[in-house]
Amino acid sequence: MATKYRLAIVGCGGISHAHGNAWRDIPEIEIVGACDEKIESLSRFATTYSVENTYKDLRHLLEKQQPDILVIATWPSSHLKNVLEAVRCGVKGILVEKPIAVNTSQLEQMIQVTEGAGILMMEAFMYRHHPLTLAVKEKIAEGAIGDVRYARSTFSTGLTDRTNWRLRGELGGGAVMDLGCYCINIIRYLIGREPQSVWATGKYEAINCVWETLIGTLDFGDGVTGQFDCSFGWTWRECYEIAGTEGTIFVQSAWGNSEGESQFTVNGETISVKGVNPYAAEILNLCEAVVNGTPILLPITDALGNMRVIDALHESAHTGQRIRISD
Repeated sequence: MATKYRLAIVGCGGISHAHGNAWRDIPEIEIVGACDEKIESLSRFATTYSVENTYKDLRHLLEKQQPDILVIATWPSSHLKNVLEAVRCGVKGILVEKPIAVNTSQLEQMIQVTEGAGILMMEAFMYRHHPLTLAVKEKIAEGAIGDVRYARSTFSTGLTDRTNWRLRGELGGGAVMDLGCYCINIIRYLIGREPQSVWATGKYEAINCVWETLIGTLDFGDGVTGQFDCSFGWTWRECYEIAGTEGTIFVQSAWGNSEGESQFTVNGETISVKGVNPYAAEILNLCEAVVNGTPILLPITDALGNMRVIDALHESAHTGQRIRISD
């Protein structure tokens, strides 16, 4: 009999449905519970994905259902509290939606308690599990564009709703938290090391205490540079490009690839890749790592590196200074 993975989710807002849609096509997954303080959101999720056990309180869910894996899809400001509750109740693995924390200090606390309890924790950058992303990385490793010297990425949306958590600083919102985190993550991944320093500028919304727009530069040393822009209120844009000593790779559809065919170009040649549902791939990666000890694609050190860059970019944007990132 195939292994059954017992999953529960806290936070039944918009992103929870991307997870739920993926899980119901995976026979190994059993959704044993869902939790949300908002009854309407909770009821909608439970009805859509046939979840029998629903809770307004996370501790009650965890104590009653004892899931193997908890997926945290709440506002970033709640992630630390949710992780501490999951550790207390003895889950084996935790998938935390991005951004994994509101700052590096919180993430370091999350890492300390999960590692102390022997619990695997992974940040939910679903695009990193998609075959297109893996194929781009493989082309770089093969030397298709020579030595990487520059990477740029962009992500913007037309969001203007000030009640949405993404535009509310007290909930962990902001352009770099919701959008720029992807841009930073892909640049770090493709260059293959951590930046030494950063500087940034943008548009700060003082009423809601968020950076509505942020444009940043990452200095990796030895003449290797990354640049990105992210914004709410701009038209929808998503792409990334990597330039090397012998060519370039360009990806037009950066983050939203799923099943079906995906494409990118290498030195002007179009490469096609057969896709998968990245939300299914990421949860199976974590489940199999918990049960079989197989490596996870995004170790928690990756999340820590991303969070350190985000903190430094925020500091730079506020101060107007170049910020060095300490190890």
